[in-house]
Amino acid sequence: MIIALLTTAAAVQTLRKPPTLRSPSPKWPPPDADPQAKWYASDAGPLGRLVDLACESAFRRSLAREAGGDDNTPGFEGIINLAQKLVAVEPRSAAATRVRARGVLRGLFPDWPPTLPSVEQPGLLWWFTQLFAKPFPEFSAKLNAKVTWAAGGWLMGPLELRDLEETPEVGDGANQLVYVKRCRFLEQSGCASVCVNACKFPTQDLFNGDMGVPMRIEPDYETLSCSFKFGLAPSVDDEIDALATPCFSACPSGGALRAEHQQCPDVADTSTSLFLEQLTDEQRGLVIERLHSSLYT
Repeated sequence: MIIALLTTAAAVQTLRKPPTLRSPSPKWPPPDADPQAKWYASDAGPLGRLVDLACESAFRRSLAREAGGDDNTPGFEGIINLAQKLVAVEPRSAAATRVRARGVLRGLFPDWPPTLPSVEQPGLLWWFTQLFAKPFPEFSAKLNAKVTWAAGGWLMGPLELRDLEETPEVGDGANQLVYVKRCRFLEQSGCASVCVNACKFPTQDLFNGDMGVPMRIEPDYETLSCSFKFGLAPSVDDEIDALATPCFSACPSGGALRAEHQQCPDVADTSTSLFLEQLTDEQRGLVIERLHSSLYT
């Protein structure tokens, strides 16, 4: 075991050199993005504009706490600024960014009803796991898909509730896919690091770890669409692809965040990602090998 850890650490150190990333997308937004799916400030989700505003306000407060304070930029632009600030708080650690971003999501749930002192999750999430996710996994997967579809439009843009094409680990797949037609958060941030480290990984960790609901996020950077697959846990191949995502041409930092914020050095830090924590030593070695091939060739 010690030899395996030393081997992994040595491989990670090899990846700490400044990377030569693959070419960014030539145009932003991508030409294949659905022109009919753009979300405007006046749009409203299924629950109505007032609920959207309440969700946006709660999310912004939690995001500001983790980012070190609000910059008072009004509207959705302010949320994007805070998300970019969150990523930049720990400029050399993608893992630390994921922890902070997961804290943003946890901060949306009250620490009530009370739990045991040893419990790390907010009270509401822990009780959901015990009372719903464990005894009723199919119901919990479908419920979370429905809630995400109903309440997430203001953040991600137009959403559709669909059936999974794959065979899920939990449930029958009906209405367990939340399809994001054109992600508002991704389009306006224009940053691969913000997408991967402030959304994909921490959101997966929240559902899989804090709520006990298997869920996988699969973004499509050619169309700005994204699939939230409830009942399916993250896969090795999908996570490797996410970690190896090149910078976009629209990146507000011109790729500077990615240059300082490489995910590779954090592969060995298994305490910061539920996905990485579940890898065997052999799988972790495969991740390092695949990332090295994707980022340096």
